Amino acid sequence: MKRRIFALACLTSALVCGARAQSAPDAQWIGVWEGKLDGQPGVTLTLANDTGELGGTLVLNLIKKEEGEQVHVAASEAHVLLRPQLNGNTLLFQVRKIDGSGDLRDFRVTLTPEGKARIHCTNCGADAPQVDMDRLW
Repeated sequence: MKRRIFALACLTSALVCGARAQSAPDAQWIGVWEGKLDGQPGVTLTLANDTGELGGTLVLNLIKKEEGEQVHVAASEAHVLLRPQLNGNTLLFQVRKIDGSGDLRDFRVTLTPEGKARIHCTNCGADAPQVDMDRLW
């Protein structure tokens, strides 16, 4: 009888935890998102909540086309997300510039009705692109 009660308690606990994880507000964000520029991977956003809070990484690629060459990824910058904040269908976060200045770049990511996400650096200048990202998984 004790084994049955223990097994039932374990099963109930697992089901409640699974249901809670699926209904968490950040569940729609979890995964790997990729945006392309000129047919090349321009940005990759990886999001998880392993610590109980949303966090992740951002990889920004420099896309180049030299005279007579194909478009290619010339350089990559990897960043850890700082101060991620969810507000409905918008994710705000910062990343530290890698130039040693300590300056921060502010990013806004918005989920679209089509199931994509659109990322934009809000303090990177007027020519900073808005890139549509697809969820890879």
